[in-house]
Amino acid sequence: MARLYLVAAVVMSVLFLLSGPAERTSIAAAMMLSVVPAGFVARRIHGFPRLFSVGLAIVGSSYVLEALAADAISGSSAQDVADSIDLLATLVIIGLAAYLVRRRSGGLTLGDLLDGLIIGSGAWLVSWILLVQPLIERADRTVVSVVLNGMYLPTAMPLIVLAAVILFGGGRPRPATVAISVGLMCNVVGDVLYALDDARDLGAWSYTAADVLYIFSVASCAAGLVHPTAPTLMGHRPHSRRVTLPGRLSAVVVSQIIPLGLLTLITAATPVDRIVRTASAFVIMGLVGVRLYTATRAQVRAQEHLARAARTDELTDLPNKRSLLETAADSIDDLWESGHRPSLYLFDLDRFKNINDSLGHDVGDDLLVHIACRLDAAATSIGATASRPSGDEFLVFDPTPTDEIQAMQHASALFSIFREAFETCGGDLVVTASCGVSTMAAGQPTDAAELFRRADIALYRSKATGRDRIVAFDASMSERVTERLEIEHALRGAIDRREMHLFHQPIINVADGSVSGLEALIRWRRPDGAMVQPIDFIGVAEETGQIEEIGAWAILEALTQLRGWIDDGVVSPDTTMSVNVSPRQLADHQFGSVVREALRRSGMPARLLWLEVTESVMAANAELARVVLEQIQATGVRIALDDFGTGYSSLALLQRLPIQRIKIDQAFVGALAESENDRTLVRTVVGLGASMGVDIVAEGVENVVQLRMLRQFGCAKAQGFLISRPIPPEAMRSTIAALDGLSDWPEFANVLGESSLDPTTHNGD
Repeated sequence: MARLYLVAAVVMSVLFLLSGPAERTSIAAAMMLSVVPAGFVARRIHGFPRLFSVGLAIVGSSYVLEALAADAISGSSAQDVADSIDLLATLVIIGLAAYLVRRRSGGLTLGDLLDGLIIGSGAWLVSWILLVQPLIERADRTVVSVVLNGMYLPTAMPLIVLAAVILFGGGRPRPATVAISVGLMCNVVGDVLYALDDARDLGAWSYTAADVLYIFSVASCAAGLVHPTAPTLMGHRPHSRRVTLPGRLSAVVVSQIIPLGLLTLITAATPVDRIVRTASAFVIMGLVGVRLYTATRAQVRAQEHLARAARTDELTDLPNKRSLLETAADSIDDLWESGHRPSLYLFDLDRFKNINDSLGHDVGDDLLVHIACRLDAAATSIGATASRPSGDEFLVFDPTPTDEIQAMQHASALFSIFREAFETCGGDLVVTASCGVSTMAAGQPTDAAELFRRADIALYRSKATGRDRIVAFDASMSERVTERLEIEHALRGAIDRREMHLFHQPIINVADGSVSGLEALIRWRRPDGAMVQPIDFIGVAEETGQIEEIGAWAILEALTQLRGWIDDGVVSPDTTMSVNVSPRQLADHQFGSVVREALRRSGMPARLLWLEVTESVMAANAELARVVLEQIQATGVRIALDDFGTGYSSLALLQRLPIQRIKIDQAFVGALAESENDRTLVRTVVGLGASMGVDIVAEGVENVVQLRMLRQFGCAKAQGFLISRPIPPEAMRSTIAALDGLSDWPEFANVLGESSLDPTTHNGD
């Protein structure tokens, strides 16, 4: 529809140029009236207000009103009426353009108004010299005619500024804003030509050109109003960057240069002319002075705002980390010799992500604001300063403690703000926080950044030991953090450097002693030959995300090794491989693809792979774990629940997750001989597995008494040091060979003796 208006403008312009005077009036009137349906579309489809449509109707009917006035009134009065209607239409156009500026750019600023007045004043002075003064000297012109012609330029020039602000003042130009701006500029040029011809008698061509420009002005504005991007004209964008236009600055400068040039080149004809010129020049200079003053003030305010924004958190209005550490540094310099022990308290909300995920970020932000208000009040009451470094962290600097005991007391007072619910837009919320405390040593000035680092270490320790507690920093924490960072750094690239290795522990059938499967266990051999146990690096790998790469490697490596042992006849073709999987791996939507790729590359059937998960998957993300495990199970891979009985939701897991094997934790197996409770629990689990059709494996079997009881309970499979310790791949052949004779040993067959059945010991390996 927008293109139809532009095509219509071209057609109408051609017809206008080829037609006579009478037909031209009808053509121009029809084109002007075409803006009325565009206003209707803008109101009904794009949500423009009714008053906007009324203004467009006034502008569209202006040409018809002029024609009617020409027929009803004769002589110079008809021209005065026509000029009055033109002026009214221009004022309405200015009002409509100003409305669009207010909606698109957030409103006209004082600078916009002053720029418009400066340009308008300059245009008035030019209009006085070139249009009004010559008309005064003509006897055939009335006072009304002179005034109306003198207003053409002063009213047309502000449209330049408005058009530029519409085009660039609300963000990236869109087709609708371009069309509206072009239409306004066509109207300005038409007005200038009309006024110059009226005063200087340029010839018939100027009237014709002005009318063609009016046709294109109406068509372009109408096209912008019906274009699909027209809603951007109404879109208030408070955060969009307002563009400082070179065009606006140029217009302001030109509006001063041209009048100054005319004042210099054209001598005043009469005393009245001289007075008007002088008064106009003073007005222009006064406006320029006010504009410079407001621009300077705006610049100062902008700099103050930027300086404050650089030191303040936008959401909570608290000082940010940089500001607080600067304050802390100054305070430490002043206090370290006075016996005071300045302290930092770093708070971090526990499980804040759950609030954002379940209730939304608006509720989360509102909660942070309420916490900031309450913490700031509590900090002020003890002479401390609160800040928000980032996210869900809050930092308090306290210069008042004289010893560590007082620092902990103050930390406890601040910590108490979390004991009451916070009234948020999402309802009353109770949250907990972890706190790390760092106190400067007596008489030893400490850098503020170092105090923050220590508080962060203490906070990390608080999180690691259960959350919702206060932990004070001590030197041993720094050592642990250093060790952790060293492990984190050394882990990177460990697979590529072939430092990761798999050891395997056999799993046997309790009934006959045959090997049914192997469990792959990761070991890390450092370049110096030291062997690092999983407990020392798996946690770090989990936190840093490196467990995903290590876990993917472990699955592929374990299946590849099993493929080789089956092909070489070391183990039977039905031997399975069990690989441990971490909660972080299960949280990865691509984990299923990782498993399928490992099966494809190793050439192993899916039924021979067991993935072992722990009960911690429930705490991490039970629903996601269920979906991922079901996808994996659909490929034929089987799922085992490891360390059963040590978590808080074991039965729930059996119901929700696709579990096909339960591994009884060694904590219960190890005390079978001494604890009736453990015997009852193991017997119950074995019975539960039988009723559910779930395979049962007992871990940590270390003596034949435990093995005998497990067989009596009906436990299907077992693993542990009694059978074999975890062994490297190169010892697999000899170990399996030793285990092949396990069922023939008298100790195993009778399950009576107490001697060790470790086959590696039995065979001297």
